[in-house]
Amino acid sequence: MSIRRWVVALSASSLLLTACGSATPEISGTVDSSIPLHYATVFGVSVFDPHKTKITSDATMLNVVYDRLVHRDNQGQPIPGLAESWELANESLTFHLRSDVTFSSGNPLDATAVATNLQRALEPDSVTAPMLAGVTGVNVIDDRTVSLTLDGPGAQLVLALSDLPGMIVDPSAFGSPEKDAQLALTPAGAGRFTLANSLPGAEYEFVARPDYWDPEAIAAESLVWTVMTDPQARLSAVDAGDVDIAITTPLTIDAATQQGLRVDTALRLDHMAINFNRTRSEFGKLEVRQAIAHAVDRQTIADTAMEGHAEAATQNFPKDYFAYEPELADAYPYDPDEARRLLTEAGLPNGFSFTAILLNLPENLQVAQIVQQQLAAVGIDMQLNPLPPSDASPTFNRGDADAIVTTFTGRSDPALLFSSLFGENSPQNPSRSTTPEFQDVLDAANRESDLQTRGDKLGEVSTVVSENVLAVPLVFFELGSTMTDQVIGYEPSLLVDEWRGVGIAGS
Repeated sequence: MSIRRWVVALSASSLLLTACGSATPEISGTVDSSIPLHYATVFGVSVFDPHKTKITSDATMLNVVYDRLVHRDNQGQPIPGLAESWELANESLTFHLRSDVTFSSGNPLDATAVATNLQRALEPDSVTAPMLAGVTGVNVIDDRTVSLTLDGPGAQLVLALSDLPGMIVDPSAFGSPEKDAQLALTPAGAGRFTLANSLPGAEYEFVARPDYWDPEAIAAESLVWTVMTDPQARLSAVDAGDVDIAITTPLTIDAATQQGLRVDTALRLDHMAINFNRTRSEFGKLEVRQAIAHAVDRQTIADTAMEGHAEAATQNFPKDYFAYEPELADAYPYDPDEARRLLTEAGLPNGFSFTAILLNLPENLQVAQIVQQQLAAVGIDMQLNPLPPSDASPTFNRGDADAIVTTFTGRSDPALLFSSLFGENSPQNPSRSTTPEFQDVLDAANRESDLQTRGDKLGEVSTVVSENVLAVPLVFFELGSTMTDQVIGYEPSLLVDEWRGVGIAGS
């Protein structure tokens, strides 16, 4: 078993992340791209439209069919994607596109197509609009050059465009209600694979594009994603050879190891948290949110629900990550007495009741049940409403729930996480409000291009989020894969796994 922890080294110009831990054994043999790659995951995709999805975790599957302007390596650093290079100036970000790239339809991917996509990604109803904060214009310079006009340096935008905003859709596939409805079901990208068949929420089959610009990124002629929410069913499928790789979450790491299966995981940026709709229940009161933060024993959650494969969280970034704020290391320690005092101060000496929705996945349910017990100990009655992953976040984002116990998917740049979750106009913020100082400190961070300075400024954003308890972070946890010995090329990522160059060894 290989377990990796990402360690950060800071310099004036780069973010270096290295994985530490026992090395994954080298698998001998040569990949046979004619062999399909079967993957078992815990969720499907809500829509195949990257700019209109309401679930940022859709990026995991969308990466298979859509290329982005900027790609990332396994350490989360930006590398060329559809753009061969870029230049970031004080008030502009210019991309130079690859030549001879086409969409799966055969239509050319040129600067006009990219500009049309970025303008769509900036539309206010899009989940991607907050991720592009600071962009005031999109300009086509020539067939292969696109320039963004910025209201400041925009240090966050390069990595922002390695995420949903930078996914480029064939413009012929959107622009009318009928086309948009079809795009939600059928992707139209320039990525490695196209969708061949799907049973939404159950199974998806993708086939490789023979004309893809980076042939080394394709190591299997087809990729089959099967949704398996039962952890033991995923392990059994790998053990039997019915699937080649299965997502590995904390509840399956020890079990997979005990079964002698090959496991490779890393502590990632994904983390579980309680998020509030501050317009519902009693969550408009700061003292109530502070009480919940003090009532939760995060270390117990890490040790029990996560079986020790987790790190207790007091902010939205783990230790050793460049945006981690050391001053928040001891924020809101477990203190039931202080929680009760704060409830009394809020005028709720006998507590109150609320309903939290959650993903109906084993880890999420276990975490929510522990939180439920801990809140009950201070007089807060939290009712649980488990929903499928495709329904939970949209329900909360619409404003139809008091709170959610969920997984915040790690974003490619810290500013994206902040703006998506807590930005006043973000579709992912059902409160539709933020604290007066939030946007000011976030803008200040995004004006800094020096990494050390930017990390310090992002720490100020974390402090504002923490002081106002806009959410209660719970745990960071290990994620990765359990796989057969025939899998070649897999390495867990700081963010989402992308499956570039992953395939099966030939006999």
